[in-house]
Amino acid sequence: MRKELLFAFTAFFFMSLSAITGAYALENEEQEKILLKEQKDFNGDGKMENMTLTGISSEDEDNFYKKLTIQVSNEKETKADITMDGGYNPNLELYDLDGDKQEEMFLTISDNERNSRKRYQIFDFNGTEIKEVAIPELPVMTSSFKDDYKAELVIDGLKTYNFDLYERKNTYEQLGLYQNGHLNESTELIINPFTSLKPSRYKQKFALEGKQIISGIAAVDKIAYLETVWTSKKDGWKLEKFKVKEISSKTK
Repeated sequence: MRKELLFAFTAFFFMSLSAITGAYALENEEQEKILLKEQKDFNGDGKMENMTLTGISSEDEDNFYKKLTIQVSNEKETKADITMDGGYNPNLELYDLDGDKQEEMFLTISDNERNSRKRYQIFDFNGTEIKEVAIPELPVMTSSFKDDYKAELVIDGLKTYNFDLYERKNTYEQLGLYQNGHLNESTELIINPFTSLKPSRYKQKFALEGKQIISGIAAVDKIAYLETVWTSKKDGWKLEKFKVKEISSKTK
């Protein structure tokens, strides 16, 4: 009995040791990498701070980071840091988006290797902490397919766009959306999130320029681009202008 217990204990010990060694090896594969380091006077007090963007990477995937951290420090101490979910090809830029003469941190992260799905985050350093600033909220939109292979998009109650989708007739009929030009059931268009959001200029001040794709029955069924321009206000973002560009199914 003692021999059996000793054998079981020894086996358990080596299994535990193997698990610990494996976890340690995995941890070693994940390296923290400095992606950006820049000196800035964030507060306008004449003192420079170091802004650093780091990412936890893995050897399994190139350009992918499991976790990202922004840190602001001086020569003596870390003043603030913030950690967020990672992704592919993170990029951090500084812009004075709200006109207060202090630059905000504009972070772009891709959710896939093709860079076709991106996330956008804005951060502000107030001298003691880093806070995330909300990005513009998408304008309120209502949409619907209509009889005779048409669709309608209403933006924020301000403007209505009508789309003639006759060139997609065969596809829509085959999929059962229409029957001889009559809509089988009430169906909305797909309003995708920002596919692009980037700092721009509007009337001599910084702004954000966004682009969304308006799709039909699936994401690949692209009907139009919605382009918007936003400026920063005390209570958020103001939609300054918008434009819809129709996409032909023959050229998309």
